[in-house]
Amino acid sequence: MAFKLNDLVEICKKEEGFSGVYYTAILLAAVGRKRYLVRYENRFNEDGSRFLTEAVDSDEIRPSPPQPSGYNFAVAERVEAFVDFAWRVGTVIRKVDPNYYVKLDCNGKEHHCPFFKVRRHLEWQNGTWLSPATGSESSQENRSERGDQPEDPGN
Repeated sequence: MAFKLNDLVEICKKEEGFSGVYYTAILLAAVGRKRYLVRYENRFNEDGSRFLTEAVDSDEIRPSPPQPSGYNFAVAERVEAFVDFAWRVGTVIRKVDPNYYVKLDCNGKEHHCPFFKVRRHLEWQNGTWLSPATGSESSQENRSERGDQPEDPGN
């Protein structure tokens, strides 16, 4: 997958404790062929004085997923909930209109989430958004139309 400079992306680190946790970031530069420099929008450096900037592997990056408006989730549906400054994969366990209780995969905890902080869970595979439940392509914005390296603003 290729990205452009200043693209809004999501990072899911391959380290223990980060599985199914997506942090929003801005892509700053390519670092070689398989790594990118990103600046997180909701993670800070150790002293909390500025946004964290780090190099990440290309397999840890995905574009921001498409989201249809007005989506209504059912109990047992796979979703992502915005909890503790990141999108976290989980399952709807209860619906209290218009909000949801979501059990997170990363820690098994249940969270009460307002409807606007819950979105459909999609997987980014080979340049296509897939619904993990069905394995089918998402009906919105399926394919990337981007090249292999970030565009240089000077070009």
